[in-house]
Amino acid sequence: MNEIKVGDIVEGIVTSIKKYGAFLSFEGGYVGLLHISEISGKFISNIFNCFQIGDKIMVVVKEINKETKHLSVSTIDLPHNFNAPNANNAIHKSIRNIDFSKLDKALPKMVEIELEKEKKESNK
Repeated sequence: MNEIKVGDIVEGIVTSIKKYGAFLSFEGGYVGLLHISEISGKFISNIFNCFQIGDKIMVVVKEINKETKHLSVSTIDLPHNFNAPNANNAIHKSIRNIDFSKLDKALPKMVEIELEKEKKESNK
């Protein structure tokens, strides 16, 4: 595989799903989080309806941390004529038109709380 660059469209495999996003693995040992806010411009009420573990999805690389091999990725930024085969149908089934303003303010704290819960569970 060629070196991954910002703006590349790459295929990732869903390895874990949480309320706030899907964790993906990529060729070359890269990993990333497809945050729920980067899946669609519309509200997603249940991310578990969008993906299953093992799904292969296409994403756009937004940021790269070469030291940790962590990618920030998005499906919102895929070209409009680009089809993410496993995700599109499920995503469209779960989308509703809802105002994001309240969620936009609360989301960082929600993610922080969930990450702390995971950290505590993994230390047990």
